[in-house]
Amino acid sequence: MTASKEESAESRIQQWVQANRRNVEQHLLDLVGIETPTENPETFDRFFDRFAEDLRDGGLRTDRIPGDETGGRLEAWSPGADSADEIQLVIGHADTVWPLGTTEENPPESDGEVIGGPGSLDMKGGLTQLVFALRAIEDLSLTPSVPVYVLVSSDEEIGSPESKGRIADLAKRANRVFVLEPASGPEGKIKIARKAVGHFTVHIEGKAAHAGLEPEEGASATQELSSVIHRLHELTDVESGITVNVGEVEAGIRSNVVAPDARAEVDVRAPTEAAAEAVESRIRSLEATTPGTELAIDGGFGRPPMELTAGNRLLWNRVREIGQRLDLALEGTRSGGASDGNDASQHAPTIDGFGAVGDGAHQTYEHVRLDALVDRVALLAACLLDEPLPAEPRQELDDDHDDGDSEDARK
Repeated sequence: MTASKEESAESRIQQWVQANRRNVEQHLLDLVGIETPTENPETFDRFFDRFAEDLRDGGLRTDRIPGDETGGRLEAWSPGADSADEIQLVIGHADTVWPLGTTEENPPESDGEVIGGPGSLDMKGGLTQLVFALRAIEDLSLTPSVPVYVLVSSDEEIGSPESKGRIADLAKRANRVFVLEPASGPEGKIKIARKAVGHFTVHIEGKAAHAGLEPEEGASATQELSSVIHRLHELTDVESGITVNVGEVEAGIRSNVVAPDARAEVDVRAPTEAAAEAVESRIRSLEATTPGTELAIDGGFGRPPMELTAGNRLLWNRVREIGQRLDLALEGTRSGGASDGNDASQHAPTIDGFGAVGDGAHQTYEHVRLDALVDRVALLAACLLDEPLPAEPRQELDDDHDDGDSEDARK
């Protein structure tokens, strides 16, 4: 595709999206009005029925895969994608953190500029973005350079236990992956790197004794826990991006008994695989220092890091260039959170935080900026039309003398 044709297509997409601004607004309000808490699998039937129809209107074929303990997932693909050697994968999730009944207290609403409601930002805004990007391509008779494959899950908010394997399988076939998680902050930064996320449980066994009569006969698990907490927090190195947080503790039975047991739940974040392996090794090397106590550690890293690989840098460069042609000044950043992008990036160039722009994810003031959502519809549509990434991304990076590794991306 020549530069002039690309510019023509992008201009046509922008005009189409602006003409459909109110349809975008209403669609997001409709999606927010269909509640889909992760823990209520039965709610996804109605949502996926609606969303499958949306995707078929965008020219895709659909398949609903039921879950074992979740609401399952919806997959959709452009003609030929199911048998193609290479696809471009778009990942989203329909589940929200909000319990049933939340929309009665906090109904979806819009003032024409800001759309609010539970799940609007995380991530029904991103799903609306996908629907209208596909409709724009379909209505304008444009053809994506690589067949499009879509996966929308119902279990992302709990770590994607049932969809993780399928995401990996599809990513292995992907030329590139777009993850429709919310953009970072009100500024709308694209997430070009994510940290690995680990969860560890520290178990401490002591020995009970009467705290007043014979405390010397006991071994305090609480005392050992205080030492462990201190040692764990010392592993935090903000400068390098490693954080260790003891967020939940439990110890003892009552105040006049030397504590026979204790437990700590630990959250760990690391920017690279090497850093994750190093901090995990240090956590597992902890030993009890209080006489008479024993220490055991369970858990590990459940999400690998999304690192700024050559493929990820090249994809980010391409997205940034397309953004410039759409008069969008895009910025990239590293996120401390995790998503399905962490897993997909192990197999294909991936860009995350490609969804809606707003603020308040998982909070009562959650909202999406409509102007930015319209812009992101055009951005996604244009990116789906972009030529495939080369098999050796580093070659193109070397030719451009720009790897996209901004100072902000390294933070």
